[in-house]
Amino acid sequence: MNWITKIYKHHKEWVAMVVSLGGGMYSEDIVSEAYIKLDKYNCEHKIIRKGKVSKGYMYFVLRSIFINYIKAKNKIRTVQIEKFFKDSDFMEIKDLEKFTIRDTITEEIAFGRLCNKMDLVVNGWHWYDKKIFELYRDTPLSIRGMAKETDISSVNIFHTLKKGKNIMNQKFAEDYEDFKNGDFDLI
Repeated sequence: MNWITKIYKHHKEWVAMVVSLGGGMYSEDIVSEAYIKLDKYNCEHKIIRKGKVSKGYMYFVLRSIFINYIKAKNKIRTVQIEKFFKDSDFMEIKDLEKFTIRDTITEEIAFGRLCNKMDLVVNGWHWYDKKIFELYRDTPLSIRGMAKETDISSVNIFHTLKKGKNIMNQKFAEDYEDFKNGDFDLI
């Protein structure tokens, strides 16, 4: 018998655990995620001990997935539209949408102009400074991650980035303030 099948035999118990944690209607999904996680990380030796399923270990797996679900759920911010509009205002929503789209396009154009100006400055830098700055800007790597990937010391990367950021702050502080204040025509 497959070890996941042994765990699945207690499925109702796992769902009850997640419900007791507060999983509500997502309890089945959280238990399914637990099966996937256990299989992905090949946790057979951790959850099956002496031929029996470790309910304590499964509880910690379920709790971990549930906490991750809560964290992700709390990042999503919802707002009731009724709080901002009266009933008579709903007739003019089409006009409001056009206004918002126009503002968004203007903001995107201004942001593009600001990025192009910054790229022109970066292109004038020494090739090493340019590559370090672009690698940091365009990838999710941290300074330590860059050091590991490139075999360049993290101290050297830090000082190169600090020098580049100072140059950018000096040249574009005013343009950035204009962008934040919505003065897109000044960029």
